[in-house]
Amino acid sequence: MSSGAESSASRDADLIDRMVDLDREQARLEVQLATTIVEFLDLRGSEPVDVVTADKGRVLAGEFAVDEVAAALGWSTHRVQARARLVRTLRSELPRTWALWRSGDIDGYKASKVVEAADRLTRPESVTILDGEAAQRIVGQTATQLQRWLNRRVGRLEPDRAERRHRRAYADRNVATGMDLDGMGWLWMAAGAADLAAIDQHLSGLARGLGSGDPRTMDQRRADLAVDLLTGRHEGTSTGGTGTAVGVVVPVQSLLGMDDTPGELSDRSASIPAGLARQIAARPDTLFYRLLTDERGNLLDVTQLGRFPSDLLGFAVDVRDGTCRWSTCSTAASDCDRDHTIPAPTGPTNAANLGSGCRRHHRAKTHAGFKLEQSEPGVFVWQTPTSHRYTAEPEPLPVGKWPTPVLHDQHTPIAELIDLVDDTGPPPDHTTVHDALQPDAAPEPLLEPEIELIASG
Repeated sequence: MSSGAESSASRDADLIDRMVDLDREQARLEVQLATTIVEFLDLRGSEPVDVVTADKGRVLAGEFAVDEVAAALGWSTHRVQARARLVRTLRSELPRTWALWRSGDIDGYKASKVVEAADRLTRPESVTILDGEAAQRIVGQTATQLQRWLNRRVGRLEPDRAERRHRRAYADRNVATGMDLDGMGWLWMAAGAADLAAIDQHLSGLARGLGSGDPRTMDQRRADLAVDLLTGRHEGTSTGGTGTAVGVVVPVQSLLGMDDTPGELSDRSASIPAGLARQIAARPDTLFYRLLTDERGNLLDVTQLGRFPSDLLGFAVDVRDGTCRWSTCSTAASDCDRDHTIPAPTGPTNAANLGSGCRRHHRAKTHAGFKLEQSEPGVFVWQTPTSHRYTAEPEPLPVGKWPTPVLHDQHTPIAELIDLVDDTGPPPDHTTVHDALQPDAAPEPLLEPEIELIASG
């Protein structure tokens, strides 16, 4: 072997060894961070609370410590709670797995898999056996391999408790949704295995029944059918309700087909392509609100008399904020309290003094020594009991652009003008758009001149 090849081989080996060392060091630092989090939470939990507040049952010792950690690290509250529980469970119930994490032989993710499996067991001696057996094989396995082994081992350790484990798991059944890129999202469901198998077969049967003439793939058919069934739009099904409210903010230029600036869900969790927003606008049950923003997308101020905001003012604040205004909270504003930053009656009931706060963080401000300022409308500055400050700023609303005016024959219908700009689908009807953009409460509709200009050429 030449000296150059030997040098290359030596370098390859050094890099592999370096990767292993860094991976172990990262795991050890992960443990140090996790134990420091637990130390802080325990410290907060040991501190006395205000006697008057405690007597009224408003706060508990250390109740909002996880929020302080979450703001400092940029984590969700749930992630902080999960990491603290992981450390405490490993320390008390799974010492061998805990030792492997502390030494850097495994990371926190693998350790969490063992904890999840241990939670499914009902006897302390079973947990001890699992800890010992897992420690002998966890280092050399991937997380997927470990998960499969844990699934099998739990069943074999306590075969007589399978029914009980199923009942416990079934009690946690749920459905969750999440938003993704490009106007898409996902639906996740935890339910009985037999029910899910039946759902799978039912969707496939309906999809096949659409016939070979349907141009969609089976996956596309199944997805569309699932949406139609769950929203009550599928033929022969009905939700029995009055529909579901989903807030979509879209620039009027995009609504009219003059621009393709995407819209957004009102909680800022996803963008909505302009074409899809126009389809939603064309539905007969769509309700329109008109919101006035500046050129940067900031919602302009609205003020009213009285302590409690009207539905319209509350809606405007919800749209502006999107989510709870605690820096790491993602609770939708529509599920939050509308809180006066400066308490009423001293503080006015206007958008510059109102903000969205989930019940938890509203209580932290009111009872637990957290301070809040609204330095300008929609910009919230929090100060925690440790005097650390965190700023939450609103995401600007989408802003479109008007096209350069072009003169047309005054008899050209509005539908044809819109169709010239956007040929992706049928344009909105002139009367429908005209009426939707001028609510009864507005004496002088904002968009009247623009619409009339387009209509008349």
